[in-house]
Amino acid sequence: MKYRAVVFDMDGTLVNTIPDIALAVNSVLRGNGLVEKTVHDIEKGVGYGVDHLLRTHDVPEQMNSSLVREIDNAYSEMKQSKAYVYSGVRNLIQMVSQAGVQMFILSNKLQRSLEKSVSDHLSFAEFLQVVGSGPGSPAKPSPDLLLGILDEFELPLDSVLMVGDGEADVAVAQAAGIPCVSVLWGFRSRKALEAAGADLFASTPLDVAKFILGEEQ
Repeated sequence: MKYRAVVFDMDGTLVNTIPDIALAVNSVLRGNGLVEKTVHDIEKGVGYGVDHLLRTHDVPEQMNSSLVREIDNAYSEMKQSKAYVYSGVRNLIQMVSQAGVQMFILSNKLQRSLEKSVSDHLSFAEFLQVVGSGPGSPAKPSPDLLLGILDEFELPLDSVLMVGDGEADVAVAQAAGIPCVSVLWGFRSRKALEAAGADLFASTPLDVAKFILGEEQ
């Protein structure tokens, strides 16, 4: 195999969580007398964390931190998820796992919400660590959390691949000094990813498996 470890993004890479994010965000906005957002607007704002998402939608600054907590609670306590694992992702994870590759998740989703998403949709996978953002845990593109994973598990830079669908994934990989494969089924277009500096692309989860295992053409 080409890489000893792979660090996956979550939203837009492994699971389409937009239906749940939109439900949680709009329920909180509605409950606070604020204008709800379209699913399209929410999808465009996803990628840098809930705090950034609210800032891009003109939410009053003084309400931001309290709304972030409310959204985290709403998401974490959601009883029926409408999110779904992307087609081919289960097979990708099985292939990588069977090859002995260490798997991690690094997401800008708040830790509690991230753990719920993983529990709800990816319980079939064995991730060594699932890392989200939060107080004291800077969101991507800060490389701090990614470098923490590499240090804790003693992973050389040339042994690790980042896989994500957004600009923040490209940026965090560049900052940490590891390659990133940008998936094209997520929340960003190839044009947007190229503008962010992406140079490796995967059209299907099988393409990702080939990159990890060293079988890309």
